[in-house]
Amino acid sequence: MKSLSLSILFTLLTFCLLAQENDTSSFKAENSPIIGIGVNSIGFYGDLNDRDYNSAFGGNIGYDLYVIQPVNTFLSLNFHLMTGKIREEERSLQRNLNFSTQIFSGGLQLEYNFEHIMPEYRRVTPFITAGIEYVQFNPKTDIRGNNGEPYNYWTDGTIRDIPETSPNAENANIIQRDYNYETDMRDAGFNSSTTYTERAISFPLGIGVDMHLTDQINFRFFSTVHLTLTDYMDGISRNTDTTFLGSKPANGRNDIYLTTGIALSYNFQ
Repeated sequence: MKSLSLSILFTLLTFCLLAQENDTSSFKAENSPIIGIGVNSIGFYGDLNDRDYNSAFGGNIGYDLYVIQPVNTFLSLNFHLMTGKIREEERSLQRNLNFSTQIFSGGLQLEYNFEHIMPEYRRVTPFITAGIEYVQFNPKTDIRGNNGEPYNYWTDGTIRDIPETSPNAENANIIQRDYNYETDMRDAGFNSSTTYTERAISFPLGIGVDMHLTDQINFRFFSTVHLTLTDYMDGISRNTDTTFLGSKPANGRNDIYLTTGIALSYNFQ
């Protein structure tokens, strides 16, 4: 995935730079910056639920801020910031895991809008993007109740205050999760290291369309896959202790997340 991302980014940049020489004369001073804000839904694809991927329109909400600076009629630089919260749950007979993390990302993308083959007067403009960004995260998990008691998952699907294998298991009481993600997964020893980095480089690849509502206001729909260079966004990795994983190992792949959203932008030209 990393090599594919770099190849696409290099190809797009090379093509645009070569074509710029022939397109400069038609660049009609439409080089004013564009600022936009948006909201998106974040789909996470890591070690949790790795065989039952959720919809891209899940319950994880994020917010976008971006500034687009046109380079010529068909190529722009997109400086973007995004923040959001990711929460995922896995309940099965093999293992029971959950995590929640706030993520922050920022980076630069090249944006190509097919100006060469599109009609001059149009209401919709498609685009593709590729770039590089920085991502920061801090996964936490809910493994204890309000009174500090650990959750014990029984094979009958209940959560109890005593392990199922305990000699006095008949005295166990059913308890409920409080969904308070109180435990830092790094400090709790989920992985062999407690000092691994909770930030990473990511390669975003995206597609979308701009709908031109007025000469200066655009409505944008976009979808971007973020290929990260980390396996720790959900706190679960190939190095996670089997005490937490149960009988189902981690998949060992780097984490991916998908942002799909809408935005409004204003053109200052």
